[in-house]
Amino acid sequence: MNLRDPMFWESIYDRILTTLGFDRDRDYYSCQVLDVLLSTRTSIVAESRKHLVELLQGRNVVVVGDSAGSNCPKPQGDVLIAADAAFEKCLEVGVVPDIVATDLDGVSESSLKNRDTLFVVHAHGDNIEYLERFLPNVGGLLLGTAQYKCSHRVEVPGGFTDGDRAAFLAYYYGARRVFIYGFNFSSVGRWVKPSGIRVNATVKLAKLSWSRILLLLLKDLGYEIECLEDSCEGWI
Repeated sequence: MNLRDPMFWESIYDRILTTLGFDRDRDYYSCQVLDVLLSTRTSIVAESRKHLVELLQGRNVVVVGDSAGSNCPKPQGDVLIAADAAFEKCLEVGVVPDIVATDLDGVSESSLKNRDTLFVVHAHGDNIEYLERFLPNVGGLLLGTAQYKCSHRVEVPGGFTDGDRAAFLAYYYGARRVFIYGFNFSSVGRWVKPSGIRVNATVKLAKLSWSRILLLLLKDLGYEIECLEDSCEGWI
């Protein structure tokens, strides 16, 4: 099995939709909105793809999750990917991630202007408003992702939540191994997101369950993925 095969990922995505009751058409529409927004930045998208290959291929990657607290580790020589709200936490302690994987509900407008980070912005059925409002504020390199393909401009690396999608991105672009840090698969870490959205605990826990399943799937298929410094609640 090859998770880079779009048909294989499509079958997994179908199971997620069935389990959680999400709307495929809404996801597809969100992808189209993202595609239109990226259509004025084709050269930046191409540059971002090239940079991701150069940055990730053959490298070790640390993915920092929202439960990292005040720590944002960046071992010497490793690539650092922040998952959504973890980006702000890293900046607060003076660490600038190489990449941030975000659906835009955990980052501030001001941080989107950071030109030292490559923003991988995800489209799904619930964040269309944020795409339209916040994507124009991204000041540097930018790549768009979605749950399934709607355009050549939008990538489908796999993954479902910001955290596991960051790991899938590393896998998709040829990273050697991934270390996850500050992940909590067992409980809801916050009740209100930085964007102001209230968190539905039942849905959130279901998403976290799928996040763990997807990361373990990568591991079971032979990809090197481990938790760093025992910082992952409910991992294995």
